[in-house]
Amino acid sequence: MLKGKISRKKFTVLTVILVIAVGAFYLWRDLHLSAINKMPIPDLVVENIEIERMISGKKWKLISPRVEHKDGIVYGSSMDVTITDPAGKVTHIYADNGTFTRENNDLSLTSADGVMKEAAKEYNLKSGNVKYEASAERWHFDDGVRLTDGRMVINGKKGYYDTKSGECRLTDGGTITWSDR
Repeated sequence: MLKGKISRKKFTVLTVILVIAVGAFYLWRDLHLSAINKMPIPDLVVENIEIERMISGKKWKLISPRVEHKDGIVYGSSMDVTITDPAGKVTHIYADNGTFTRENNDLSLTSADGVMKEAAKEYNLKSGNVKYEASAERWHFDDGVRLTDGRMVINGKKGYYDTKSGECRLTDGGTITWSDR
């Protein structure tokens, strides 16, 4: 009598089967989310942190609005690093981002600006990438480096500064400009 129409009972059974199939699909998808995207999760996230640490007899102070700790490495944004030497030399370095390795105290900074004050002298630094190798007490500069003391300007692509010997070198050449003010 009613051709092409489904009975209420068949409609209900088909609806239940469809709901079960959709539910099974979402359950399967949720169970496999970890296989699709393995996003690294930090061990610890801290905001507005100030860390002080003694490294090679110098007091290091690191300030950052946000740091993440994962696998022994501290990842920070907008980092402010202050190093105070027992002899009175103070170095301030400001960077967009950075990492600090807790195991060996190595530091890497991106887009760094710095000032080193010693007695009546002041030196300014600007570099794309700065790395501090704690075991050698050596700073490495990469992606451009500019050092100034008010009278002299040193520019280069790469270089290093050895804090033990005081030696500063541009390894890929550079320019020096000075004035007699």
